[in-house]
Amino acid sequence: MSQKKRLIISVIAGVLAASCALLFLWGQAQSAALAHAEIVDQFEGGAQRVLIARNRIESGTALNKNLFDEQTWPGMCLPEGTITAEEFDQLDGHRTAATILAGEALSSARVFDQQLPLDRLQLGMTAVTLPADNVHALGGEILRGMRLNLMVANSDGRVVQLAENIEVLSANTSAVQQGANIITDSSDSDSARISFIGGADSQSFSGSNESLHWVTLSIPDNQVEQILTASRAGAIHLVLPKALSFDASSKEGE
Repeated sequence: MSQKKRLIISVIAGVLAASCALLFLWGQAQSAALAHAEIVDQFEGGAQRVLIARNRIESGTALNKNLFDEQTWPGMCLPEGTITAEEFDQLDGHRTAATILAGEALSSARVFDQQLPLDRLQLGMTAVTLPADNVHALGGEILRGMRLNLMVANSDGRVVQLAENIEVLSANTSAVQQGANIITDSSDSDSARISFIGGADSQSFSGSNESLHWVTLSIPDNQVEQILTASRAGAIHLVLPKALSFDASSKEGE
């Protein structure tokens, strides 16, 4: 037998061997899928399509479907509050409240129930944090979702308006308990979630004197430099005309 014929036979044998191996692997995969389906059918409670983390997802990550694989799990094996694939659209863009381990099913306990204010920032807007105090900011009664006008006094004493209809994204408030020198900050343990999702509000400190420290506002991109410059020169007054009201979208779901 010539060398050429032996080469041809070897190539054919190799192709056949590879084909057999692929058929075997395909058969094994089909068998595993069939066995999985049979196991799922045997459990009571039905089967649900759930989202399984592909890799470890750290706390504070904005969620999207690319972070998960869809799998069918028996309903009775799912933890309480598991989010199905069909329900994910309601949480798309929300941030994780705790670490999600690789292979873990997504559940409501791991996700903030509302989208964070900074994640709702519209195109063309910039989140800017400015120092504030009670005297210049409505006595400290600033709530997330308010729409305010920003005004400042020039060096010649004239008061000018810097911007109007500016949304409050968050505010930081400390409460000084009446009759004591104890200060409770909104970032302390019991209020950490409040601080993370947009600061405390005046109702959070019933029976206390609140003191405002800073406020985060949604500012048009082309006004950021002007407002920051004015803030460095002097305190900015946050003004609430009667015509302005809460932004309904920012309070939705609260």
